[in-house]
Amino acid sequence: MQRSHALVMGGSIAGLLAARVLTDHFDRVTLIEKDRLPGGAAQRKGVPQGRHVHTLLSKGWNVIKHYFPDIDAPGEDGITPVDWPHALCWFHYGGYKPRMESDIYAVMASRPYVEWQIRRRVLALPGLTVLQECRVRDLVASPDRRRIAGVRIQQKGEAEETLTADLIVDATGRGSRSPKWLAALGYGRPDEHEIDIDFMYTSRLYRRKPGALGGAKAAYMLPAPPHGGKRAGALCSIENDTWLVTLGGWLGEPAPQDESEFLDFARTLPAQDLYHAIKDAEPLTGLAIHRFPSNLRRRYEAMKRFPDGYVVLGDALCSVNPVYGQGMTSSALAAATLDRCLSAQRRRGSLAGFPKRFFRQVAKEIDRPWRLAACEDFRYPEVRGVKMPGTDVVNWYMKKVHQATLNDPAVYKAFINVMHLLKSPVSLFYPDIAFRVLRARLAQRGAGWGRGVRGAAQLATG
Repeated sequence: MQRSHALVMGGSIAGLLAARVLTDHFDRVTLIEKDRLPGGAAQRKGVPQGRHVHTLLSKGWNVIKHYFPDIDAPGEDGITPVDWPHALCWFHYGGYKPRMESDIYAVMASRPYVEWQIRRRVLALPGLTVLQECRVRDLVASPDRRRIAGVRIQQKGEAEETLTADLIVDATGRGSRSPKWLAALGYGRPDEHEIDIDFMYTSRLYRRKPGALGGAKAAYMLPAPPHGGKRAGALCSIENDTWLVTLGGWLGEPAPQDESEFLDFARTLPAQDLYHAIKDAEPLTGLAIHRFPSNLRRRYEAMKRFPDGYVVLGDALCSVNPVYGQGMTSSALAAATLDRCLSAQRRRGSLAGFPKRFFRQVAKEIDRPWRLAACEDFRYPEVRGVKMPGTDVVNWYMKKVHQATLNDPAVYKAFINVMHLLKSPVSLFYPDIAFRVLRARLAQRGAGWGRGVRGAAQLATG
């Protein structure tokens, strides 16, 4: 099977992880990035959401550790994960989740720092070439239009040229031009499922105050939808002895625009912990504002015709509400799926039919974070979009789960395992957990409770 050259468009986390995987399967890999890549943990123009709170969930951390075993080296040489339930002060549904020790580790760091730690390891890989400040102008199809044979590129100050490759990966993010390019070549466009949430948020850095938050390293202050407001706040301890604070809200809730509004907004969150932590803290930066219009998923697996030699992953495939922290982990899962599919494809002797097989497999990985985000957002009746059947029943049960987590560590740990994509949502419907949820809500033990639990469990399997 011809595996001479692979090409990745996009040098963000999804593209970097794809490049790492491809170096195990191809002789040469070319990474194309339209920006100039910084030499350290600096913000990039092409990542407008990079100044805001990010979380690398436990499942994503496990995947990245697999590909970069030294990435948790101490000090500036790596990333230090934290025990998530122990590190987090989390107020939700009218109460605090228990802080407790666990075996569920995740990463609290700035997005530029995580990206830099991955990038510097990827750029050191043998057989990798990086083209910076280089734009992809178009796709180049084979004469019979059965495959994408290359891309037309233009480097800064240079004339256009064509690069050919055996496999091309689009990791250019939510603004991907793949739908337009594929339609122009006669393949049609993927269906797009969109859920309008109009989530707007503002972030800034503060000097960390020792002893604040009762020793916790992060704080989540979240509402109880649909009637508990639309405002949320997050604080994470990140590198350089700083706090990164993000405040925002659903459905056009105006995010703070200046310093006084920032503190006023923090004061109106469902609990005061975050506000008290920052009200006398030293701000280190101005405000960074970003608007996230909708959850967006492109269904490439459902296209009737798709060319060989071309796949799409990362936010170019699926982009969900950042409040749930699933973006980096979803990219890691897609890269791991690419790896598995390429290993399986080797037995077939060629790359023919590879994109369809990859899209079918990666759709299964995306389903879980997509369903989790979509169900949570649809708690607000004003949200519009493609609503999966049974969403309201699942949300009915999950509200009971959220409430049970406030006092039952076993239910909380089961929920954290699902949140961090370590276990299926169906695990929350297992008899031992369902019994604990039921016990926590004995006042709601109506005749329909048992039927509701069983029905929600069936719908969660989807």
